[in-house]
Amino acid sequence: MRLLYVLPFPELGGGNKVVFQHAELLSRLGWEVTVLAAGPRPSWFDLSVRYLDSTQALPVLPAQDLVVATYWTTLPVALELALGPVAHFCQGYEGDLEHLFVHRAEIERMYSLPLPTLTVTPHLSRMLLERFGRESRVVHPPLDERFSPRWRWSPRRRPWIAVPGVFEAEVKGIEVALRAVVELRRRGVASRVLRFSTLPLSPAERALVEPEIYLTGERAEVIARALRRCDLMLFPSRAAEGFGLPLLEAMASGVPAASSRIPSTEYFAAAAVELVPTDDPLALADAAEALLHDGERWRRHRRAGLRAAQEFRAERVTPELAEALRWASRWSATAGDLTMPEARP
Repeated sequence: MRLLYVLPFPELGGGNKVVFQHAELLSRLGWEVTVLAAGPRPSWFDLSVRYLDSTQALPVLPAQDLVVATYWTTLPVALELALGPVAHFCQGYEGDLEHLFVHRAEIERMYSLPLPTLTVTPHLSRMLLERFGRESRVVHPPLDERFSPRWRWSPRRRPWIAVPGVFEAEVKGIEVALRAVVELRRRGVASRVLRFSTLPLSPAERALVEPEIYLTGERAEVIARALRRCDLMLFPSRAAEGFGLPLLEAMASGVPAASSRIPSTEYFAAAAVELVPTDDPLALADAAEALLHDGERWRRHRRAGLRAAQEFRAERVTPELAEALRWASRWSATAGDLTMPEARP
């Protein structure tokens, strides 16, 4: 099967990483996969499939069995290429992100297109059906094998707490996690903080908590080594979070976690993670303290996280991904020509 993924700028981030992982899995099946993105080949991911920079002159591309748009801005690009049927891979509804509210009308226009859709969680599939009438299939992010556990019996007396995500991204809720750290320290928990983000440490974040280690823009193997040394992860994302890849990677690393209770974490982490209300740093601190002060509870969550993460192994994800893409190709082939809806005045 010949497949083309269309991406925006290939910046370091969970959404792009999942697309690249899927492309690699399909390539191993013998599929002819091409990635088209608005920027040079990324250095942060070892991508072996064909890669094209859409900002440069492009070769003549052959017809595709399926063209997959991966972000709302790439839907018109995928359609204008006219290389074959088009599907949409949605890892989170962009219209609910605060920084994109100004574009919500255009985002809704793109989502009104009757396209077969792939999502990463059932709650996204339900939302797309209810709000836009979209049919979809769930395809999971594959587990990155570099995230693996080291032997541990209990948390340290001076625990390392990992907090992933961009401080400035409202959906990540990083301020909530940092305020939970402040509360833990007030209670006498001498925690040390590992922060990792795609952006540098900002003065606003430093004013709340200055992390002992701050990693920015690092490759996955660097993050994996640092994470497996941690005792706990705080994952305070808000409901617009499509999945939560760092939480899955913490589970695979044998790192227990306290997380906000949102649809995505309830779906894949409820059996393994302490879930608390969103935007509640005291509740997050309570859950963290309970884990760090109770060795048996900590070990129980560690074991549960490792078990739950195994559901995302590549050998499980690959067949569901291939079947979902075949479904999307068949759906598109029977739907006929698609025209762009008119923009609202």
